Amino acid sequence: MKPRRANPLAIGAFVVAALAILVTALVVLPGRNWFNQPHRVVMFFSGSVFGLQKGAPVVFRGVRIGDVTDVTVHYDRQSDTFAIPVVAELEADAVRGLDGRADNDDIAHALPELIARGLSAQLGTQSLLTGQLYIDLDIRTTPKGKLRGGYSGDATEIPTSPTAFQALKTQLESVDLKKIVDDLSQIANSARTLIAAPELKQGLKDFAATAGHARRLAAQLEQRAAPLTRGAESALASVDRMGDKVSSAADKLGSGADKANELLDPKGPVVRDLQRAINELAQASVSLRDAADSDGPLLQQTERTMRELSQAARALRGLARSLDAQPQQLLLGRQPDSTPPVEAGK
Repeated sequence: MKPRRANPLAIGAFVVAALAILVTALVVLPGRNWFNQPHRVVMFFSGSVFGLQKGAPVVFRGVRIGDVTDVTVHYDRQSDTFAIPVVAELEADAVRGLDGRADNDDIAHALPELIARGLSAQLGTQSLLTGQLYIDLDIRTTPKGKLRGGYSGDATEIPTSPTAFQALKTQLESVDLKKIVDDLSQIANSARTLIAAPELKQGLKDFAATAGHARRLAAQLEQRAAPLTRGAESALASVDRMGDKVSSAADKLGSGADKANELLDPKGPVVRDLQRAINELAQASVSLRDAADSDGPLLQQTERTMRELSQAARALRGLARSLDAQPQQLLLGRQPDSTPPVEAGK
């Protein structure tokens, strides 16, 4: 029997179909980078990562840039703690796009710069129903991410930061609820003891009595406040009147002071008149000193007048004696003396 030859057309169609299927798979299948070498990264989480599986997406602000490839558990003997290293592969083009250097083929420089700017990883929930998690990358300054170190594989470590829920959970776990309950119980017991104490009851009674006295005192003060207020108002009115009087007196004193200043002004007329009078008195004093001199004409005239007055006095005394001896002289005239008169000096 002659062997059957293969149909070249069928073989060509099979090859074309296989290539078409391969190209379609490369285009349709997501999360695979068939032409670019992915970049391996590792992230250490200290809490539970239940729900994070291989193939989980790694996103940056909602854009998928890689996939989780491995999730393991690491024990640190020195610190006696457990850590969960999560290994992922990031697309090189996506990482270069984050750094703004799409023309740089080496992305090993891009990740350190992004980490220096605050790039950190957190666990995010894909679905509340299934509980599946994913890796959320973002630039975060608060809280700042932490690097653990110590990974033996060839991967760049990205720091991790806890979510708000994880931070709250950690704080709640650190709270000693038993101690708080014990403290509240002790406070409640102390409050019951204080309330049941007789001193508190007596204190409440004393307080009630004091309140009653205070109310009565307030009523008395209110009754006496009205006349005191009226008296204070009248006193204030008197003070206002006195203030007005004092103000007017001050004004008068001010005007008097102004006049006194005018009178005492060295260049004023009063001071000039006083100076003129003082000068005239000084001239009169000089004239009196000159007149009182022993050789002055005024003193000589005075002596002459005194002698004349003395002679006139002697004549009057002689006339008086003559009239006393002969009163009729006023009618008959003076008679000649029989005897010569005796001089007064003898």
